[in-house]
Amino acid sequence: MTEKNYLRNDLDTHVMTESKSRSFNFRRADGSSFYFFKITWSAGVISITGDMGELMLEHWNAMPTFEKAVRWAADAELQYLLGKSNVSEEYDGEETAKAIISHANHEVIEALNGQFWIKERRSDGMRQIAQKIRKGLLEKEELEDYDIYSFSKHTKEATYMYSDIPERYWGFCEVWNGWIKLWKALEGFGRFREWSDDNLKNILKPSYRREMRKAVEEACSTEMGAIDLFNHTDYDDYPIRRDYSFTNYRLVAAIRWACQRLIAADVVPAEREAA
Repeated sequence: MTEKNYLRNDLDTHVMTESKSRSFNFRRADGSSFYFFKITWSAGVISITGDMGELMLEHWNAMPTFEKAVRWAADAELQYLLGKSNVSEEYDGEETAKAIISHANHEVIEALNGQFWIKERRSDGMRQIAQKIRKGLLEKEELEDYDIYSFSKHTKEATYMYSDIPERYWGFCEVWNGWIKLWKALEGFGRFREWSDDNLKNILKPSYRREMRKAVEEACSTEMGAIDLFNHTDYDDYPIRRDYSFTNYRLVAAIRWACQRLIAADVVPAEREAA
């Protein structure tokens, strides 16, 4: 059987030259292999291997020499270094769930606490109005315009052309729109219910919103679950969150730590400041 020519003669004109490299082992003084790792540099590349795992940084302009490579990696931010690595960001379910809850909470929190305007001046929210009423600076009736907890069912269904919306059945402060849309998107809550369902008003209860939060976290435990949730909302952009894994942050932190030790040990002299 004839072996296929996988190289297609592409390497026939290559010549061999020796590549400069430097390598350092880092391990505990007792010789244990626990968290043992090796840092290796060659032009444009720093890699880590060993008990902690493997990862490679590549940046030809920043690492043409060993000295420049060590100084570059010793001072760089971890996320920046990971952007120069051979690993990719992964779906982050916890942060995705937090983003969804934050989106739903945003207007409610502003209505309670007021909003910041120019020069960090905060406008009145429901809490500020209530404080002024307690101090006798405002009449109790003034709170009606700020009462976000008003949520009542219409005695007669309101007429809206070509739309099925909660306003047909309920009168409520619009700051709850985010939670209302989330209620409708969640299985076990509003996905298979009508807008007229009496459970909708339960979003005013902190305990009910905690149950919804747990359902969001469960849905977002996988990326497909989060996408399914988003497909039942009208988000303009899906707030999918991605980040590098904890392991990869540890590996790149170990590279940076090792480079800092190489400088501290004067293996690579610290770069002199310009006079």
